[in-house]
Amino acid sequence: MAETIVVAVDGEPAHRAALDWAAARAERTGRRLHLIHVVEPSWGDRGGEPDPSLLRVSGELLAAEKDYALAGAGALARAAAATPLEIGTESRYGHLAAELAAASADAAMLVIGTPPEAERRHAFASSSAARVAAAARCSVAAVPHGWGTEGRGVVVGVDGELTEDPAVEFAAVEAEALGEPLTIACAGFLYHPLLDERVVDGTEDDPREQVVEDAADTVLAGHPAVTVFTEVLETSPARGLVAEADGSRMLVLGSNDWQGVERAVLGSVAHDVLVNLRTPVVVVRAG
Repeated sequence: MAETIVVAVDGEPAHRAALDWAAARAERTGRRLHLIHVVEPSWGDRGGEPDPSLLRVSGELLAAEKDYALAGAGALARAAAATPLEIGTESRYGHLAAELAAASADAAMLVIGTPPEAERRHAFASSSAARVAAAARCSVAAVPHGWGTEGRGVVVGVDGELTEDPAVEFAAVEAEALGEPLTIACAGFLYHPLLDERVVDGTEDDPREQVVEDAADTVLAGHPAVTVFTEVLETSPARGLVAEADGSRMLVLGSNDWQGVERAVLGSVAHDVLVNLRTPVVVVRAG
């Protein structure tokens, strides 16, 4: 499944933004699309197994979602004379984040949808994308409810911690493939806001400027056709990146290749972005 994009579906027509996004990406990149529906445990289940009727309904749901994806992708494929999109389906039983993490083990990308903004304001609903992104074994794309094809440009957040940042390379490849400009943004306070006696007077070197310039040089060396902009944002990292990416095609963030128990924790910036996203966010897993 290394050339497969896995997408979680729930059968609700109003929740198909993630499926649309994943299908379009699979078609553009020539990857296989794999639809997963997770049947979560309930008190009515006995012996650790779901009611057989639930699995039957899940199978019917997946068949309908596959037909929907093929109808949209088929029209695009005929127009471009491309290879028809290959789509597989799978029902899983268990807890959502754990099952999607298991399904992501050999995938190229895992795509999930997020609830409407009104629902994301509730703590339990808003944490699902972050839980899945923390547990996944591959890069994760979170697509906002109702997202279409709107947006302009690709934004990537950098902090200078990695000399070779896979998130920057991913964002550069995406910008080049989509024919979009790339904005490299570094958000954060130069000095802690509690130290209000420390005033930036413009005479000191700003290390954030060097971070974005180094990243821009790396992008242009490998992707000279990409138009690159740099931004330094004097605000909290998550707030700054969400605002900078508002109206863009996607926001790209990096994530450490954690092992063991540490994989259960997502970086605080990525977590806060995922619970407040306004545009598709891709969390790129190192390695």
